[in-house]
Amino acid sequence: MFTKFKMSCLDYAASVFEKLRLPSNEDKMRTLKEHRYHRSLDEFLMRCDQEPVMLKWIRGNFGRILEMLPTTSPDETIRFIGVGCGNGIMDVEMLKMATKHFRHLHNIGIDPNHEALAGFKDRVRKEPAMNKVNIEWILGTAERFNCGSGLAMRKDTPKSHLIHMLHMLYHVKSMEGAIQKYYNMLLDGGVLLITLASRVNNQLYNTFKKFETLQSNQTKSSQVERNDKRYSDDVITVLDKLDFHYTMESVEYRLDISGCLEKEMTEGGKLLLDFVCLTNAARSYETLSEENQRTLIECLKDSCSSTDDGKNHVKLSFDIITVVKPSCGAEKQANGVK
Repeated sequence: MFTKFKMSCLDYAASVFEKLRLPSNEDKMRTLKEHRYHRSLDEFLMRCDQEPVMLKWIRGNFGRILEMLPTTSPDETIRFIGVGCGNGIMDVEMLKMATKHFRHLHNIGIDPNHEALAGFKDRVRKEPAMNKVNIEWILGTAERFNCGSGLAMRKDTPKSHLIHMLHMLYHVKSMEGAIQKYYNMLLDGGVLLITLASRVNNQLYNTFKKFETLQSNQTKSSQVERNDKRYSDDVITVLDKLDFHYTMESVEYRLDISGCLEKEMTEGGKLLLDFVCLTNAARSYETLSEENQRTLIECLKDSCSSTDDGKNHVKLSFDIITVVKPSCGAEKQANGVK
C-alpha cells in the first residue's frame, strides 16, 4: 500500500474556524471550543444508528455504482476522492468492495480534522484489502483542495471516476460552488455521491420549527436564530439549476435522546444537546437562556417515542443523491434520472 500525507496549517485553522462559527449575526455569534465540538459530534454518532444504516446501504447498493463507472481497460487506475472523509469508515467499506472489481485503485481522502485522518489511517492498517489501494490523505478543507494554490488540482491531474461528499456540504461556504467544482473533477460518466439530512421524516427538524414558533412572543434579545441548516432539498435546487442528472433515495435512522431528558442530565446528554442545537438552532445548548432550555426540552419530549427498553428516540432521515456526469454527446436519460 502506498500512502501520502499532506498537511496545511492554514487549511486546518480555516476549517476549524468555519466549522465552529455559527451562521448568525456577528454580535450574537456563539461558538463551541473545538475539542467540545468534536466530543458532541462523537456523542451524536454514538447515540444514533446513522453510520450502521449508511454502511448497510453501501453493502447493498454500492456494487451497482461501481458497475456504472467509466472504464477503458482492466489495467486502468480507478480514482476515488472522499471529500470530508472523516475517520474513513465509509471510504474503507467502499474501497473494499471496489478491490473486488478493479485491479488498480487510487483514493484521495480530504478532511480538516487531523485526528479523524489519523483514525482513517489506523482503519486502513487493520484492513488487509487496503494493501491493494494507493491512498493519499489531505489535511485541508474542500475549498482549499479545490481552489487553493497549495492543494489545487493541477491541469494535468487525472480526473476521477467517483467522488463522494457524505454529510459534509453543511460546512462549505458555497454549496453550489463545491458541487460544481468537484463535478468538474469527474471523468465523463463518473459519479458524484452526496448525502445530506432531509426535512422529510425528520422529527428534530419539526422539533426546532416548533421551538422557533414558541419563541415568537419572547423579546428579540432572547430569541434563538432560525434554522439555517442545509438540507437535501437545497442540494436538489442546486442540481436542477446546474441541469445535472441525478437520482435520490431517502433513508431513515433513529437518535436516542434519553440522556437529554433526565432530571439530572448527564454530560453525554449535554453534549448531544449542544450538537443538535448547534446544527439546528445556530448556537449551543449551554448558551440558551434557561427559559429556552426548558422550552426545548418540552419540545423534544413531545417529539420522541419510547421503546420497550425505556429509551426515547426521535426519527431522522437523510437522502442519498447519485449524480451521473454524462458522457460527451450523450443524451439525457429518462427513467427517473433528471
